[in-house]
Amino acid sequence: MAGCVVGNRAAGIDRGLPPMTSRFAFPYGIRFQEDGKIDVFPAVEISVIGRGGRGIRATFHIDSGATTSVLPLSDVDTLGVSVRRGKRVLVRGIGGDAYSGYTGIVAAELGGIKLRLPVIFIEDVAVPRILGREGVFPRFGIAFDESRRRTAFLDSRKERQIINALF
Repeated sequence: MAGCVVGNRAAGIDRGLPPMTSRFAFPYGIRFQEDGKIDVFPAVEISVIGRGGRGIRATFHIDSGATTSVLPLSDVDTLGVSVRRGKRVLVRGIGGDAYSGYTGIVAAELGGIKLRLPVIFIEDVAVPRILGREGVFPRFGIAFDESRRRTAFLDSRKERQIINALF
């Protein structure tokens, strides 16, 4: 996938709710496509922590259809982690394209909440960072506000009343 991702910052949800570290909203990401068009997508900023505190803070595409999160294999060097213990796997997306990669688990932080995130390090450098369900979705109530192009994360342990009110 070609393009550049810009413009994401976490913001506390303040529409009638007191700001708390257990709920936060992220604006959609912006991607400039090869054909010159601008695309927006649900996105989140996540810190991925590697060995010795080395890490990356990056924008991830939020993909509720993906079971496991995806990172480019090039992140392995930045994080100081090894894929030698990971299982080699073949991953297919909705388009049917196959990508080769290695399984792993990384420490991550989303809005100050620490997570253990199962990931697949994909060998193709053009694959974007993708946030899948494992390790994240069970911990949060997630609401997509397409009209305002933002995504809310509510800590399911602390915000159960609000999540239940939505459903």
